[in-house]
Amino acid sequence: SSEIEPLKIGVASMITPVDSVKYYQEIIEYVGERIGRPVKMVLRRSYAEMDTMLEKDEVQVAFICSGPYVWDHDKFGVELLVAPSVNGKATYNSYIVVHKDSSIKSLSELKGKRFAFTDPKSNTGKLYTTYRLTKMRYTPEIFFKRFIYSYSHNKSIELVSKKVVDGASVDGLVYDYMLKKDSPYTKLTKIIEKSPPFGMPPVVVTKNIDPSLKAKLREAFLNMHNDPKGKAILDAMMIERFVLIAHRDYNSIRDMEKLVRIQQNIYKVTPEKRNVLRFSVIPRDNPRISYEKYQPFLDYLSEKTSYSYELVLRRNYEDTVTDLGNGTIDIALLGPISYLEAHAKYGVICILKPITANSSAQYKSVIVVKKDSSIENLFDLKGKSFAFASLKSTSGNLIPRYLLADSGIHINDLKKFANFNYHDSVVKAVLRGQFDAGSVKDSVADKYIPLGLKVIASSDPIPSGPIVIGPKTPSVVAEAIKRALLSLDPDDRKHKKILKRWDEDFRYGFTTASDKDYEGVRKMINSIPKTCGWGCHPKTRL
Repeated sequence: SSEIEPLKIGVASMITPVDSVKYYQEIIEYVGERIGRPVKMVLRRSYAEMDTMLEKDEVQVAFICSGPYVWDHDKFGVELLVAPSVNGKATYNSYIVVHKDSSIKSLSELKGKRFAFTDPKSNTGKLYTTYRLTKMRYTPEIFFKRFIYSYSHNKSIELVSKKVVDGASVDGLVYDYMLKKDSPYTKLTKIIEKSPPFGMPPVVVTKNIDPSLKAKLREAFLNMHNDPKGKAILDAMMIERFVLIAHRDYNSIRDMEKLVRIQQNIYKVTPEKRNVLRFSVIPRDNPRISYEKYQPFLDYLSEKTSYSYELVLRRNYEDTVTDLGNGTIDIALLGPISYLEAHAKYGVICILKPITANSSAQYKSVIVVKKDSSIENLFDLKGKSFAFASLKSTSGNLIPRYLLADSGIHINDLKKFANFNYHDSVVKAVLRGQFDAGSVKDSVADKYIPLGLKVIASSDPIPSGPIVIGPKTPSVVAEAIKRALLSLDPDDRKHKKILKRWDEDFRYGFTTASDKDYEGVRKMINSIPKTCGWGCHPKTRL
């Protein structure tokens, strides 16, 4: 008989502190044993990613937040299975927290301050606070000096404890769990507001799931606390048991969402009116590091232009490009590939390029191996394993595939390959011996050469990724930003001090950019499907 396909069970990772993800794996394995079927945990960083997987039936069961349940139920009919019960209740609260030394005692006192939300779709981490502000006739954009998304409740608590932000709204269950586990971050914070109770984040199933499988799953969850092995897992997560929960238990969330949607349209103001511009960067770092890297840069622009700026981070390259196109983001730092895509799709305009450490607005893609590796050149890579950066990375994916293809090595000639989100992750995978070779930006490789890395090939110079404006951003904004940044001289002592606080890519000043600067990269993108013969890049012409 053919092997049974594993049942994929999704977990949106921000619903739990990082150290308890292992318990979800244990729950999923336990449930698999009870229903007599192989199972696989699918972890996703954002609610939107998990929603998409549920809608496409790529997972049939998932642990999700209450807010996404309400939206997913209405949009594509996702169904409740069970919910956890804690302290005898299948409800939880949103906590608004500040630093323990803060004098702030209420949400209204956070006006004009820095704030962390968890996820755009989070109930306790976004919707509740937005609802409260709506009742006060504010939007988050108008009320806070700036806000960011941390994409995990424990990360939001950490941001408050380290005074990166002044306040945050978080899941009370996660906060209480961290408190009981003696987290140093919760000890440095205090709760200034607790919301009314909401229906607990549920376990859901898709509407197309086989009814008998649904019944078996429900029975396995509901009886888990009666079994010593199941009870041990629940105890570790500080959950008493799983219980049945009704759709009506989420009515208060639905009511909040409806009011916010109606009122936000009334209070909505354009960037021109509120003089706040939204700046984004392609996701290369976690939100806290991005904030530390780019906030000083935005503070400088606020001081030197007549606008204020808000850092808005998206989960992936695609969302950043889409939001630039629809005007949700006004300005962004993109890579060459994401710029060309944004230009082709939406008419995004490049205005400036950062100058690199070599005093030109160019960098290189390099292919690296461990220092003691026998691999000396590109031809030696046949039959070896290779680590690329993100699929949309110019120096970490496009250029190295081009270099390999140019040496007669195609993807199917490699023993194995993988794509990593960050360039640092590629280098670490090579240094650990997980992959024979990898491709990264030259400045990243330079950092790791003293730690046992060597470069075996370099590309021709690539134009540095541009600062761009969206098609809906007024040209007067572009001119103001250009004036402010082009006036900086890295050789000037005062300017050098300013630049030193910025992201490494921004420390050497800026020069003007135009679309023709990226013509060489455009040609590569348009020719690589033919060149590599593997179809690993889109055939769309950019």
